[in-house]
Amino acid sequence: MNSATTVQPSRRPRVLSGISPYTGSFGKDQLIHLLKRTMFGATKADVDFFKGKTLTEVVNTLLTAPATESLPPIKTYGNKSDGSSDGVTAGLTWTTAKENGNFNGERRSSLRAWWIGKMTNQDRSVFEKMVLFWHNHFATENIDTAAILGYNYVKLLRKDAFGNFKDFVRDITFDPQMLRYLNGYLNSKNAPDENFARELQELFTLGKGPESQYTEGDVKAGAKLLTGWKIRQVESPVGSGNWTYETYFNPNTHDTGAKQFSPFFGNKIITGNAAQNTEANAKKEYDDMLDMIFTKDEVSKFICRKIYTYFIYYEIDADIESNVITPLAEIFRQANYDIKPVLKALFSSEHFFDAANKGCLIKSPVEYVVGIARELSIDIPTAANYVEQYVAWNAFAGERFNGAATQGQYLGNPPSVAGWPAYYQYPSFHEFWINTDSFPKRVNFIDKFFTNTGISLGNSKKLVIDVLKITDQFGSDAGDPNKLIDAVLELLYRVPVSVTFKNYAKNILLSGQSSDYYWSDAWEAYKSNPNTTNTTTVNTRLQTFYKFIVDQPEFHLS
Repeated sequence: MNSATTVQPSRRPRVLSGISPYTGSFGKDQLIHLLKRTMFGATKADVDFFKGKTLTEVVNTLLTAPATESLPPIKTYGNKSDGSSDGVTAGLTWTTAKENGNFNGERRSSLRAWWIGKMTNQDRSVFEKMVLFWHNHFATENIDTAAILGYNYVKLLRKDAFGNFKDFVRDITFDPQMLRYLNGYLNSKNAPDENFARELQELFTLGKGPESQYTEGDVKAGAKLLTGWKIRQVESPVGSGNWTYETYFNPNTHDTGAKQFSPFFGNKIITGNAAQNTEANAKKEYDDMLDMIFTKDEVSKFICRKIYTYFIYYEIDADIESNVITPLAEIFRQANYDIKPVLKALFSSEHFFDAANKGCLIKSPVEYVVGIARELSIDIPTAANYVEQYVAWNAFAGERFNGAATQGQYLGNPPSVAGWPAYYQYPSFHEFWINTDSFPKRVNFIDKFFTNTGISLGNSKKLVIDVLKITDQFGSDAGDPNKLIDAVLELLYRVPVSVTFKNYAKNILLSGQSSDYYWSDAWEAYKSNPNTTNTTTVNTRLQTFYKFIVDQPEFHLS
């Protein structure tokens, strides 16, 4: 099956630039392009923060991980209708409590909300985008497992997001959520389960590229090598009330025999240690297998192709393979598979800023909804009102208000171990995000914030788009309809629009009048005397103006 990890059929070259350092102008347009691709939306405050900095300074900042991690997800849910409780105090975390099957659904909802909160409150960094990237790459589904497994899995994604890829593969192999999802905990010498060994090679490291020539025999050998690993819930320390899942090794179910690999791997044989059948020796076997896999250049190429399709564009033709993927892969190998050098080279390259690579990606549902929250200044409650805060985050993450889950990207539950088709399925790729079902849901989602009622958080607080607050940030430009339109389009769109489009938008601000001062006077009256009449006048026009802007197809491009 063709995919984004396979070089696409040759046609006229789409882009000829490579990863040589970008030496062109680095102004606002280039800055916004960089921020839009590396963050979930780019606010005016983000753009202003980086204004005047060099490309190197901006990229170095974007590659900085959060200094500290915030508190884990907390309990915002109540008891069951029969009065039963999971024993966790409201406002405290459930992530150290013993698993309670009756409350896994509520805890998974809490996890999704918390994760969206991490994105909406992101640092000026590509870190959160990389966490989602790895969630798609090392995909698991949390729909029918303990919520604590899902949380610990996300913690692992966050720990290794900027780290070393080889270490990441090792860590994810023994993650309890992954062991549960791909049946690793059922893999034993008497009944080898090939699930993880297959995905390790096909989806996690080597891919399906032309140079990936591992065999069924390699899958079987890998399955035998990975026998013996189990998961269990433990209280640590005993009596503390703090529970977690851990991976442990059962020597009785481990295959200690010789594992023969194919000529693709140099006919390598990895032998177990029957005399010392210990966890340490079983892990050494796996390290030997990883060392064997990572001798193949296709590992670096495969990951670089996935990074490319995530941040640049879905199509990789022969020129891009030669000019971008191959040198990036070389950087990856030279860095011993550290992730940051690849990202730094890509984000600093002439290829990244090539005109053909701007405004050409359809936003994923998560990128779309989180971008709305950030770029349109939606006021989400603070931790002091944590129940309302989690309701707000879930409005963006979930299904109730046509959030990301309904639009096709359910955090914690990619449709398969391959992740979301938009990131790999030839020939549609990102076009999967937009169809006759999902597009109306996108528009319906954002339109809710423009209504008088907004999205209710269960009390007097509502989620709305404050158009006056958005417009105020443009300072003196807000009073000039032409400058305001240019400023808004510069921030929210990544593709140019026609004069006819701008004139239509201006007509909204002018309320159908012909002279610019109809808006300028209305805005000045509001700023000098924000009484009910003046406020209503500009608010009504701005509501219609912004709704028109965000309902257009251009708003869905990055």
